[in-house]
Amino acid sequence: MKQEGIFQFVKFGLVGVLNTGVDWLVFFLLTSSFLSEKETVAKAIAFIAAMVNSYILNSIWTFRKEYKESVGNQGINKATLIFGKFAVVSVVGWGLNTYVFDYVRFELDQSKLIALICASGAAIVWNFFINKFWTYRK
Repeated sequence: MKQEGIFQFVKFGLVGVLNTGVDWLVFFLLTSSFLSEKETVAKAIAFIAAMVNSYILNSIWTFRKEYKESVGNQGINKATLIFGKFAVVSVVGWGLNTYVFDYVRFELDQSKLIALICASGAAIVWNFFINKFWTYRK
């Protein structure tokens, strides 16, 4: 991977850390207020909030050049298509994260920490490369 790609991966990781904060904050705010009995709904809303935040930050910071070149003068229609692709990648990444966690935790009988590390690692690699080479592709 070229130096630019490594720099993008680091930026993508930093955005990911911030998104984790958004996800957790929204979840805890919702479950400590009007969705206290509906944690699954709160988690879905928190995931969507983090995904939108991730799309915005990755579009204007991590993949800025690719986003600008891809949208060009096509405006809102192209931006909507890119967001749709980003959402698909995010949902598949969430599914991969869940699958890897369950596999490592229960099939390989590893600790929660090892399972979380493996699941997060698999998801970040998936999300970065698919977004770089599909979502934000010119």
